[in-house]
Amino acid sequence: MRAARIAMLCATAASIAACQQMAQWPAEAKPATTAAAKPAPPTSAQMNEALTRLNQAFQDAYERILDERGSRSDAAPRAGAFNALESALRRLGMIVESRDPDGGTLTVAAPAPRPLTLDEWRKVVETDGPLMAGILCPILGEYCRQVRFNPDDYVIVINATVLPGPASGSRISLTTRMREIVPRPGVPRRDYPPPSGVRMALDKIWAGYERERASDKR
Repeated sequence: MRAARIAMLCATAASIAACQQMAQWPAEAKPATTAAAKPAPPTSAQMNEALTRLNQAFQDAYERILDERGSRSDAAPRAGAFNALESALRRLGMIVESRDPDGGTLTVAAPAPRPLTLDEWRKVVETDGPLMAGILCPILGEYCRQVRFNPDDYVIVINATVLPGPASGSRISLTTRMREIVPRPGVPRRDYPPPSGVRMALDKIWAGYERERASDKR
């Protein structure tokens, strides 16, 4: 049968030399394929160094962002500002863990990526991906592509203080941290959210606060 098939091919081939070459092909010949080699996993020391540097970069960016957007003054009395801020955070899906209106302290938390949506989180990953790769890849090699920042592993905690401000107004300050749901022994803890996520979350909180204040005025 194999000979017959080759003969039919040769009957229509333009070159007898080509037919002779085809006749010499082994019956089981197949295109050669090579499986892509998986990157070797890093050592514990490499992983610790990479995550420690990433945490430091996130912390540095976080502190700069807080200086720019983490606090503001308002003409509203402290009680009104406190209530508006609490309402804004609740509307963003945050859950109150502790509140002290008299002392002006408020702590809220929720599973990440709140107060961001999943679509907003995808934008954060896209925006901060080059920063992460620039820190992780020189240490971890190609394995760095397998390191993911999964929001399901964390709870976002936001601490707010509302203190008396000038002219009977108020001064509001916000901080945020990530809390691991299941701590991983031997791995550096990641306390700080990605920089673009911090910016986006603060902008959403302040926008919500302004809506609540506008509602109070009406």
